[in-house]
Amino acid sequence: MGNGNSSDGRIMGVAPEATLIDVKVYRALEAGRLAENIVMPAPDRLIEALQWIVDHKGKFNIRVVSISLSVGVPNSNGTDRLSQVVNEVVGAGIVVVVASGNEGPDNRGFNPPAAADGAIVVGAVDDKGTVLREDDTIADFSSRGPRASDGDADPFDEFKPDCVAPGVEITSLANSFSSLPAAGYSTASGTSFAAPMVAGIVALMIEANPSLTPQQVKEILHMTAEPRGTPYDPDLPYPHNKWNPEYGYGIVDAYEAVRMALALRGDSLPAPHLNEIPSPDDDGNFTLTWSSVPGAESYVLLESDDPTFSHYTAHDHLTETFYPVVGLSPGNYYFGVVARGGGTFSNMSNTVSVVVTGGGEPPPPLPTPRFEARELSVEEGENYTVSWSPVEGASTYILQEATASDFSDSKDLYRGGKTTYHITGRAPGDYFYRVKAVGEGRESPWSAPLTVHVHKGNESTPGPWNQTEQPPGGGGKTSPEEKGELKAAAVVIAASVMVAITLLFVYLKRRGGATLPA
Repeated sequence: MGNGNSSDGRIMGVAPEATLIDVKVYRALEAGRLAENIVMPAPDRLIEALQWIVDHKGKFNIRVVSISLSVGVPNSNGTDRLSQVVNEVVGAGIVVVVASGNEGPDNRGFNPPAAADGAIVVGAVDDKGTVLREDDTIADFSSRGPRASDGDADPFDEFKPDCVAPGVEITSLANSFSSLPAAGYSTASGTSFAAPMVAGIVALMIEANPSLTPQQVKEILHMTAEPRGTPYDPDLPYPHNKWNPEYGYGIVDAYEAVRMALALRGDSLPAPHLNEIPSPDDDGNFTLTWSSVPGAESYVLLESDDPTFSHYTAHDHLTETFYPVVGLSPGNYYFGVVARGGGTFSNMSNTVSVVVTGGGEPPPPLPTPRFEARELSVEEGENYTVSWSPVEGASTYILQEATASDFSDSKDLYRGGKTTYHITGRAPGDYFYRVKAVGEGRESPWSAPLTVHVHKGNESTPGPWNQTEQPPGGGGKTSPEEKGELKAAAVVIAASVMVAITLLFVYLKRRGGATLPA
């Protein structure tokens, strides 16, 4: 099992510019009484820690969490409370990386939090102690997929693990109660050591492209992983046609993942604007058009029946600014377009939805969700929650944020099934929010806007454990007030029978000499 310092070493070895914060979720172990102290934490303790992460996301620029433990319901389908909280953390814009577990090869599914839809679940491979990838094989103990079905419309959220990384005979920093060799290192095996490696890779990806969303990070890892094993279903659309129950989408490839993250920065290419379709289509035939982007050599049109684009069909190498869509069956479809040129990509355009009815009257829209309040006033640095009414028939809500009251600069802030969203770290100014519901091939109109006034004032209220906003188990340190450009980001929840088991946060190092406490 062993984590603590060992997990720290895996992350720091991959992302050396990252810095760690510890948040304790296990009690400290007493030397000589290990058996009496191996007590798994209650899910509530881990949930409390995850909420702390969300509440302090803005303060520490937390971007990644890595969890190397499991608690709660065995063989979960992802509807348990802990897995749902993990999904909320992902919905808040934080990547969550979870060890798949060490119950292979005959396990049945995954335990929380590895069962969460939004988690990036990591299994382990045995690299045989060589630099060659050709001899890498799945570790016997690595838990296999797929996850138990939750019965929803997404056929791919059961495709876990997402990827695999080295996890056999891993040498890293030794834990404080182990028999330390002179150099202070130890060797151990487990998926608990594979997950921190992927968390470190995610930190590098976000350093290369800070605008990446958790969903984009997951998709990049899927697309760039080196496939292994017999595909579960080779007839599925890419990249799902390479998924394998043992290896997931493949062995993680740090170089290709960071390279794709850089390509998606869109530094030199602005995002195109996709024009709305004037009215719902009856026969599935229509033409999409978008704005021309200077310097673009071609365009990629993304088509999905999911507003979150968790899966999609890519129409690539388009040299014109229009695309004729032919013969779609009845349903709700979502489109976005990306410009390509000079070896890089733009960010994706706005999303356009099209309802294909197949003739006759179009289905009625869903009822419009309503915010619980129409106006809020908060101090700078204060966290606040946006909540709206549930809509019958809705499977997804799309929450947008803008600084212009007409939403001309709006961006999608959240896409998911929850009716609340936690917001942190907003600078002084006015922010405008609107939400709409999507489901059953229908969508609602946009809600009436919510206005939030953020004004200068005292810092946010103390955290849930004490009055100094230090992480649980910390030494009373707080972050320096010097401002600087944040440079990299990640997090790790670690488990150990050798030291106090901790939840570790990796956040970005501040430039100009100011460094947050380790």
